[in-house]
Amino acid sequence: MTRIFISYSSHDSAYADSYYDALTARGHEVWMDRAELKGGQEWVRIIQDKIRWADSMVVLWSASALASTWVEMEMTYAHTLRKKIIPVRIDDTSPQEHMIINARQVIDARGADDETVIERVEDSIGKAHNPRPITTRTVPVEQPPTVPVTPVTETTPNPPRDKRMILGGAAVLVVVVVVVLAAQALNPLPQVITRTPPEITATINTTPLATLPPGTLDQAATLELLNTWRVSNGLTPLVDHAALQTVAEQHTSYLRSLPLPELESANLFRNADGQDVVFMANEAGYSGDVTMIVETTDGEFTLQNLLDKIGDQAQYVDVGIQQVRAIATGKLYFVLILGTGN
Repeated sequence: MTRIFISYSSHDSAYADSYYDALTARGHEVWMDRAELKGGQEWVRIIQDKIRWADSMVVLWSASALASTWVEMEMTYAHTLRKKIIPVRIDDTSPQEHMIINARQVIDARGADDETVIERVEDSIGKAHNPRPITTRTVPVEQPPTVPVTPVTETTPNPPRDKRMILGGAAVLVVVVVVVLAAQALNPLPQVITRTPPEITATINTTPLATLPPGTLDQAATLELLNTWRVSNGLTPLVDHAALQTVAEQHTSYLRSLPLPELESANLFRNADGQDVVFMANEAGYSGDVTMIVETTDGEFTLQNLLDKIGDQAQYVDVGIQQVRAIATGKLYFVLILGTGN
C-alpha cells in the first residue's frame, strides 16, 4: 500500500483525523503530526524525514492552510522532492491562491462524505504523477525590446559591442601602422603614411550599447525587463538560481499568509522565525552574499521603482524572483533576491 503524509492546519484537525482513520483502515501507511505547537530543529528534521519517506502528500486545502507557514513549508519541500501532492479542498478557498495547489487536480471535499473523498484520493494515487505546469497570477511578463542596430556602411563599421572588440580594433590599427612603416623603410610612399585610414579610426569609437525604448521604466517590474536594463548598461543578465528562487517563493508565501493588519506592522525582510535573507539563503544552500528587495502594494511596482531600491547592480550575478497578485485582496507581493555567486 501507499505511504501517505497528511499536511494540514491545526484548525482543520477534525478533517485530518477523519481522513487519517479512513486511509489507515484501507491499509495505507499514513503519517501526520499530532503536535499543536511545533518548534525546534528536531521537529523540522522529523517532518523532513517523513516527507522523504512518503510516496504521496495529501494537503487539506483551506483558508487556514493558506495562512499556515508549516503547510507552506511542507508543500514546498514535497514539491522540491517531486513527491505526488494531492490537494483536498475542504472550504471555499480557491486553488488559484497557491501555485503548487493550482498546478494539480484538486479533490473537492465540500459536501462529500469521507468514503467518497478517500476513493478519489486513492484514484489520484493510482494515476501517473504529472501535475499541470505551475502558473501564478503575476504581473504579465513583457518581452525584452529589440535593441536597435546602426546600419553598416563601407566607411563606418558597426561601433564596438564590448571591450574585446575595441582591443581587437586597436590591435588591427597597430598592425597596419607597423606594416606601413616597414613598407616605407623598403620603398618610401609618402602618400600612404600621410593619414590613417578612416575606417580604422572609426572602430575605436565607443558608443552606448543600447537605449531603452521610451516608457520602459514605467512598465511593471519583471526579470526580463531588469535584464534588458542591465544589458543596455553594459552588465550581464542575471541568472536564475534554484536556491534563491526557493527562498523567494517561500518568503512570498509567508508574507501572503499574514493578515493585512499584521503585514503592515511586520518586518518584511525576516521570515516567521525572525531570520534574515542571509540565513534563509544559507539554509537553501547558497553561500554568496545576498540582498533582498520586498514590496507589497495595491498598485503597480515598476522597473523604475525596482531600480531605485537595488542601487549598484554590478556585483550581482544570480537571482530569485517571485511576484503574486492575491486574488482575495488584490495586493501585489513582490520578492527579489540578488546574489553575488557561490
